Amino acid sequence: MKKSRIAALSIFAMTLFAMAHDGAPASAAISYPRPQTPRAPHGNLSVMTYNVEGLPWPVALGRGDALAAIGHRLAGLRREGVQPHVILLQEAFTSDAKAIARLAGYRYSAQGPAAVDASVQPTLSLGVGFRGAAAAWNGEGDGKWADSGLMILSDYPIVATARMAFPADACAGYDCLASKGVLMALVRVPGSAAPIAVVDTHLNARAASGVDPKRADDAYEWQIAAVGRFVRSRLRPETSVIVGGDFNLGHDPERLAAAARAGGVLPGGDEAVATQWHRPGASLDPDLVAIHLRAKDKQFFRAAPGSELALRAIEVPFGEAAGGFELSDHLGFVAEYDLRAR
Repeated sequence: MKKSRIAALSIFAMTLFAMAHDGAPASAAISYPRPQTPRAPHGNLSVMTYNVEGLPWPVALGRGDALAAIGHRLAGLRREGVQPHVILLQEAFTSDAKAIARLAGYRYSAQGPAAVDASVQPTLSLGVGFRGAAAAWNGEGDGKWADSGLMILSDYPIVATARMAFPADACAGYDCLASKGVLMALVRVPGSAAPIAVVDTHLNARAASGVDPKRADDAYEWQIAAVGRFVRSRLRPETSVIVGGDFNLGHDPERLAAAARAGGVLPGGDEAVATQWHRPGASLDPDLVAIHLRAKDKQFFRAAPGSELALRAIEVPFGEAAGGFELSDHLGFVAEYDLRAR
């Protein structure tokens, strides 16, 4: 490996270490004071999934302005009364990224696993061979230098939270520097008889991990199975669920097979973009086409028995024509749902 790359990784690690110890709130749920929760049509819920590329210098340079612009644009949607009610953020590592919650005016927020939450005990199910082949020069074996980068923002009260960090060795490549995992929040939504569970996650990259694709896929298979176990173990059958995030799925056969095992990450659920894509006569704008073809950003949903969580529409508020790729390397999308009793 070139010395310049080693130096950059060292600076990255030190930067992330400073981030992880800068006194940011470690509690799962915090509230920002605002006069009142905005009113919304009874029985409607909109949920945004957005990887905001909140990476620190030197991995990403000059991200502060773009992250602030995301917050201000979301605030603009709020002024128009069309803001997403709930947002699932990924890669909100930096203080600038975390400030999106405040800039956009969200009253409630929850933060995902911290760096210290990742267990250092060996993950036996991954096997001795996987652990023995740790790629020390590609971010493995150096511990967690950052939190998960996961945040859930909500206009509506978050009444309970749960989070899980993947074990320290259940990862591959540069992804191991962050404490990736799962964040869940129960949200009290007007029009719903019971709180709705929203779950946020970010799974191991493939090519961007910097290691052999087979190794990245092995870590991915373990992680996506762990997300499914987390959802099944934490939620009662009578709870409506939305699971979103950066699944780094793509079109790789190994990853698609892993995502489908055990009924998928949300057994009995549907995937929002695919549902919209296959609707007869559905109008698919270029931004939604790009999201569908990239197949990384996902949102799965499942209604509780005796109720409906019906997808009404999908919007991309900051699409390519509106400078979306100047804000982040992902296009965030908003799924709009109807809540109805059967």
